[in-house]
Amino acid sequence: MKQVDHWKCNTAPLCIDGFASDPVGWFSGHCVQGQKALFLAHADDGVIWGRQEDNLLTTSSRLFQHYKPSPPLRANTLQNARLFCETEEVRVWRSEGGFQACRLTDRLDENADSFDEEQILWGTRIEDVDREHGFTLVADGRQRFRHGVPLNIPPACFGDKQGYRPLRLILRHYLTYSKDGCARVYLSRLVGLRWNPLDGQKGDMRK
Repeated sequence: MKQVDHWKCNTAPLCIDGFASDPVGWFSGHCVQGQKALFLAHADDGVIWGRQEDNLLTTSSRLFQHYKPSPPLRANTLQNARLFCETEEVRVWRSEGGFQACRLTDRLDENADSFDEEQILWGTRIEDVDREHGFTLVADGRQRFRHGVPLNIPPACFGDKQGYRPLRLILRHYLTYSKDGCARVYLSRLVGLRWNPLDGQKGDMRK
């Protein structure tokens, strides 16, 4: 059974001017103030991870050049992108009329209900590590599907079980209720990323 928390999410639109010409610069200018944050984007040609620190966004596109696991962050191929932490998310998505953007911010509200969910991500082994930037390149399957996640993942967390996937993406779902009391999720956002070792203990989490 899911643990119910009491987070309410406020949504505010953001100006998208300048995004198409410089997506990285736009996100750096709309960073999560005073906090470290993670970045995840889906494009036509792949997945892009990143991390924001000191108002600078570092993406996996710049790292692991030998493997090239991520495409460049470009507006013409981007579907959606999120800069997120425990308290808020900056979201950009493509619509028929161009890009739109908003900031989602959490606040406690005893009259609101929410719950967190962990989603298992690809990655059964480590192929490379960038300790300077704190990224780990993980691979999965015979085709070696790769992505460079912004976590320092210890090799031991994969354990001895072949095919175990320790990476978890943390989502928060916000509930609303119908007149007859039926609950439904009306909004969801990303809040963190963690690894869970094979023994089931909670691992390091980046929010």
